Amino acid sequence: MALFLTLQTVFLLALMHFSTCRINEGSSEYLVYPAESINVSIRSDEQCLDIKWTLPLHANYTLNLKMIFQIDISRTTSNNTIENKNYTTTLKPNETLQWSWHSVLPLECTSHFVRIRSMVDDERFPESRIWSPWSQWVESEGQDYSGQLRIFPVDIMYAEEDSNVTICCTSPADNETIDFFYEKDPVQGIKLSPRTTMFEVNNVPFVRKQGSNAYCKLNSSVMGVVVYVGGVLEEPKDFSCQTRDLQTLNCTWDPGRDTLLENLPNSYSLSEWFSQKKVNCDHRNWCTWPLAPDMQDTYNFTLIAENKLRMRRTSIFFNVTQKVQPKLTGEISIKNISATEATLTWQIIPDKKKLIFLCQIEVYHDGKGIAYNTSNSEFTLSGLQPYTAHSARVRCCTANHFWKWSEWDSKNFTTKEAAPSGALDIWRTVEPVSGGYNVKIFWKPLPTFQANGKILNYSIAMEPLGTFFSESDSNSTEKIIDQQPYQISITAINSVGSSTPSVIVVSGNTENSKQSIKEDRVNGTKDGIYLSWKPDPETEGYVVDWCNYPQYAICDFQWKKFSSNTTSAIIRSAAFQSGVRYNFRIYGLSTKHEAYLLEKKTGYTQEMALDCKPEVIVDHLASTSLTLTWKDNCTDEPQYGFFEGYHIYMKPEAEGSCDSETEKDVFSDGCIYTIPDTKQKTFNVKKLQPNSTYIFEVKAYTGGGDSPGGIIKVTTGTHENTSLMMTIILPMAFFSLLLIIGLNLKIQWVKEKCFPDIPDPYKSSVLSLMKFKGNIHQAILNTSDCIPDTIEVVNKPEITKTQGSRTLLVGNEITTPAYLYLLPTGKNALDSQACICFENFTYREAASDSGSCSQNQMMPTDPIRSLEPSEHLLKVEKDYIESSGNIPAEEEASLNYVSQLAPTMSGDKGSSSPNLPEPAHCSEYKMQMVMPTGVALSLPPEGDRPISVTSLDQLENPC
Repeated sequence: MALFLTLQTVFLLALMHFSTCRINEGSSEYLVYPAESINVSIRSDEQCLDIKWTLPLHANYTLNLKMIFQIDISRTTSNNTIENKNYTTTLKPNETLQWSWHSVLPLECTSHFVRIRSMVDDERFPESRIWSPWSQWVESEGQDYSGQLRIFPVDIMYAEEDSNVTICCTSPADNETIDFFYEKDPVQGIKLSPRTTMFEVNNVPFVRKQGSNAYCKLNSSVMGVVVYVGGVLEEPKDFSCQTRDLQTLNCTWDPGRDTLLENLPNSYSLSEWFSQKKVNCDHRNWCTWPLAPDMQDTYNFTLIAENKLRMRRTSIFFNVTQKVQPKLTGEISIKNISATEATLTWQIIPDKKKLIFLCQIEVYHDGKGIAYNTSNSEFTLSGLQPYTAHSARVRCCTANHFWKWSEWDSKNFTTKEAAPSGALDIWRTVEPVSGGYNVKIFWKPLPTFQANGKILNYSIAMEPLGTFFSESDSNSTEKIIDQQPYQISITAINSVGSSTPSVIVVSGNTENSKQSIKEDRVNGTKDGIYLSWKPDPETEGYVVDWCNYPQYAICDFQWKKFSSNTTSAIIRSAAFQSGVRYNFRIYGLSTKHEAYLLEKKTGYTQEMALDCKPEVIVDHLASTSLTLTWKDNCTDEPQYGFFEGYHIYMKPEAEGSCDSETEKDVFSDGCIYTIPDTKQKTFNVKKLQPNSTYIFEVKAYTGGGDSPGGIIKVTTGTHENTSLMMTIILPMAFFSLLLIIGLNLKIQWVKEKCFPDIPDPYKSSVLSLMKFKGNIHQAILNTSDCIPDTIEVVNKPEITKTQGSRTLLVGNEITTPAYLYLLPTGKNALDSQACICFENFTYREAASDSGSCSQNQMMPTDPIRSLEPSEHLLKVEKDYIESSGNIPAEEEASLNYVSQLAPTMSGDKGSSSPNLPEPAHCSEYKMQMVMPTGVALSLPPEGDRPISVTSLDQLENPC
């Protein structure tokens, strides 16, 4: 056989050499094979120009020559070359050569021309690398001369977003103008031939799924095409393959963005290079590939994604044994279950000996899990909780080349019972009854991890009463005991065994001190109620008990134990409610299991306002104060809060102030008074404004706020002093007004009586009694015409003066004055005709008889003797005396003017001069006294006073 092949090869080489020699000898040419029988056709749906040709019959196909073909493509005319491409191929026997060209312009728009030339490009014949002559132009005729308005492509066109679209329109006649619009936007065209115009739309956008409109318009004729614009076909991402059973390969990928071209779907296919097989995929993101029975380990896949506009491809190369994701078949089986152990078994596929698996086991109970690893398909779990529901799950992967875990496979099971572990948490209450004490014993059920099975009952032993049993669903029992102590032990029992006994010693004597311990208040928080207690060095622990529902008949008794190092805690309970008072008792536990009460606490998680409303009345209403009195049923009830007192709210309708003597706070536009005594039911409000309206509201308050208020509106009265004053002032004002009016009407009369004018000496009535020589005006105040009278100078060492008033000195306070008598001269001095009587209404009259001067006569006989200053004396101002120089400055003196015609009154004490002539009776004379302005006048007793007093302030020349 080998010899035959060798002879065939030699024969062919000899034949080729012979043919070559013939060509060289006959034609003197190299190996040249021009193209023949060129055929050009159009595929309109893909706008491809398919070109087919052959070589001359003498072409030596048996040599498998490598050749190059150069192809020219012209449009409209053969001289308009638009494409020049080289096509390289290897000749095969009896093969028709072909090549396709994709045109941007629809091929129907105009004629296309094709020509080809060839060249041998084989290393064995380097001398033959010369081009053959060009073939003749072969025309593919267009449809531009159809004689009607047409648009190409016809009806439908597909394009990628942001790509360029080329459309042409043909006219019925030459050189007609065609208008083109793309979505109503005009597009400028390019003339390809007398009847064909090309239009190019750049960067076409996605408008709608239904496509965009493009149309040509010639006069009234319109031809259009729908352009479907979609996304660009993307290259698949994350291409990978794996197997679950080493029989089928599952390949997946991410196809990327959808092109949104419903009429132009994308297709996907898998091809494998080693096996040269190809599978068309039914889904756009996954595909299956059957594995060979002999298990080919290495694969080289190419994923092709394509549509009519584009093609994408991606490849992967892998070993199938490294892409295995195992799976568990059937359910996990559990065997050999005990109280603390269980064995799990499972099955894995693929079951191949050359694969090693790693499995992970997780076991859960009460939300907690434990993980284990094994390379086997069986595993024994240990350290499990007795009589507990467990959940086990398993997953596996390949150990030599990890790819992915299998899915979890789960199984539930329950371990068997065991004897209870631990001890019960027990407590008790002791209440006195007739003949002893009632002891109620409480215990908390064992948690599941300590019960280790179903609790059947509880064993209660009370020494010396004996042992009795309680039902499994009970958590308390009660017995009546006497004063002696009792030791109580309780155990929980299940089908396997019993728990460790819990022991407590109970005696009624330990509760006797309960009444003597004061109950303290505690405050609640958001988390619970905070308790603290004093440490007791003799205790080994503490117990706090309380009732969750103290307002109901069912108490739901609770307790909590603490170590000896703990002296405070926050008591929490989901049953705690706002507005409910909880009572706590704190006990100490001794080493002998005895309990004794240490402290009592009471408090609320959150206080609430009382549900009561005080009824308010007002007593003792006055203009500036009042008393509030109220009645209510507010008590310190445990369902609300600690009753602390009352708040009294006062709101004046007008602006006012609060009583500064009372505890108060300012609120909005009123005042609040706090009464911290719950028993006080009255309150005195002071410093109110008269005739003002106030609103009062009384509320009982707790730490949770105020209760509903009792409201009352009060108006204060008018001020009493103001009323009294108005009663007095109004009449006085009225009479004062009448008096002022009357005085205004009688002003002249009042002036004459109270403030008379200074007398005019020319109008004095004394002038009518005197006979003057010559002119009367010249006689007035002329001393030569005057008979001098007696002037008495009275020295007074002590005179009481008061500013703005006159003070009378009574009786013996007046010192006897000294008198200086100026006796008249002339023979007719005592004549009755010489009696001068004058009257001046300015002077204050003191005479008892205005019609006679006889009572006013005084005749002193001894000019040296001191006379009583009680008769007919005129007091002269001190400063007048001092200005005369007759009286010493250090003594007060007054000047008494005594008429020489005034006789001494009968019975005058100072009369000791009987030898003096007794003047004749003068009926017109009135004794007058000087009244100095601003000087206090001292008058003698009643019987010694002068008859009349007159002022001598105006006198310059006394006579």
